[in-house]
Parts: sequence; structure tokens; C-alpha cells
Amino acid sequence: MVDVPKVRGTVLIVDDEPNMLWFIAQTCQPRGFNTLTAGSGMEALKIVQECGEKLDLILLDLKMPGMGGIEVLKSIRKHHPELPVIIITAVHDKKEECEKLGIEAFIKKPYSLEELYSQVEAVIERKGEEKGGVEIETGYELCAKILIVDDEPEVCEILGTALAEDVPDAHFEVKWVHSGDEALRVSREFEPDIGIIDIKMPHMWGDELIERFKAGEGHSPKDFVIYTSVTDPAEVERAKKLAHKFLSKPTQIETLVEVLKKICVRHKLLRKKA
Repeated sequence: MVDVPKVRGTVLIVDDEPNMLWFIAQTCQPRGFNTLTAGSGMEALKIVQECGEKLDLILLDLKMPGMGGIEVLKSIRKHHPELPVIIITAVHDKKEECEKLGIEAFIKKPYSLEELYSQVEAVIERKGEEKGGVEIETGYELCAKILIVDDEPEVCEILGTALAEDVPDAHFEVKWVHSGDEALRVSREFEPDIGIIDIKMPHMWGDELIERFKAGEGHSPKDFVIYTSVTDPAEVERAKKLAHKFLSKPTQIETLVEVLKKICVRHKLLRKKA
């Protein structure tokens, strides 16, 4: 795999703690994000006024001297209602108020970098889709190991064969298994980059499998796609929170490939064309 430098979006970080501004900026930049920083609410609004159309996301602290984060958020919503905002704060009792003002996520301090990156990348990716999808750097192709987990052998064979043999400008190495236990075992040797997982399976449902992967069992894929016939609203909502994308059976292979393309670009699963 190769590191393909490409600007993925511009993020404004707003926090009155200089160390926090520096830390978030330094950790976001290697992942392809341009960063701007503001140490106060007033400074943040000035940047939004001057650069609002160029911003893709704001990471906003709530507790700041002078103009607090809630006031900043209200002003942003008044003048830039569509600009995505993620709250990062130690003030845990303001979630409902912030959600009413329209936010993408409410991250409580202390938080993990994995949680922050997951939320930031999800927002940037959605904006990219709204603008017409993602593009692959010229001279590169998709390259990933894909593990399909489905108790229907015909589904595994159809998807696996199509992904391994019929996707242009892609090198997909594919394995498929029919249970969660088998998936955990095979993953240790195969080391998949992406998991395509059914939900309703005997013995271990797909959502439990994903949670066990994320808890450190087996070798966890970098991202997951749910591919299932489950329709119960509660089960669907739970599954959507665990994976990059939720696809209902049957879905055209072209739709699945577009999802895989976005995941590969997101995680830089690319290689130079031969």
C-alpha cells in the first residue's frame, strides 16, 4: 500500500486551549486535512465570515471565555446553516441543546483519536458524495483484501467472484466464510482491509461479529459494509451505527463497488497501476 497525498477537506478547530489546537491540527494534517485554528469564539466567527464557503467542517469546543460555543454555533447556523459542526467538549449536559441547533456529532472529552477520526472522516465523506463522489489519483488503482461473511453460499460466490474478477482498475483479493466464528478465525491469517457482512446469521449475528472485531478479536477490517435482508427498523438502525454503509439485499454490484471505492480512498487502499 502507498500513501497518496491528497487534500480531503478543510477543518476549522475552535478551542481556547493552545495545546488542544496544536494536537488536533497535527494529527489531522497527515490524514490529508487542511486545518485552521481559532482560540476564541470571536476569532472563529471571523474565520467563518471570511472563509465559510471553503470550510468543510468545524470542530467546536463549548466552554470558552467570552463567547461560548453555543453562541458560536447559533451564529454559524444563522449565516451558514449547512456548514457541518462537530462538538468536542467536557461539558456533557449540552448535547440535547446542540442537537436541536443541528450538529453532526457530540464528542465528550476525554475521547479517543479513533472516535474523532471516524466522525471527521464520515462528515468529509458525506460532503464528497454530495459534490459528486470521490476520485482516484491518476496512475493508481484500488487495492484491498475483502472478507465476505454471509451464511448464503450463493451470495458469497456471486459477490466474491464479481469483486475479484470483474472490477476494472481494482485489485481485490477476496475470501468468503459462512459464520462469525469462521470469520474471526480466517481474519487472523487473511488480515482483511474491508468486511462485507450479513446481519442475520446462525449462532453469531453480524452486528455481534463487528463488535467483537472492534473489541480486538481476530484481525479487524479497517471498515465494514452491511449487506443484508434485515428490515426490522431497530435492527437496521443498530447495524447502521456499526458500519460505513448499509446495503439491502439485493443490491447491484455497481453500487457495492462505488461504496468500496469510497472506503479504499478513505483508508488509502491504493497501489500504483502496473
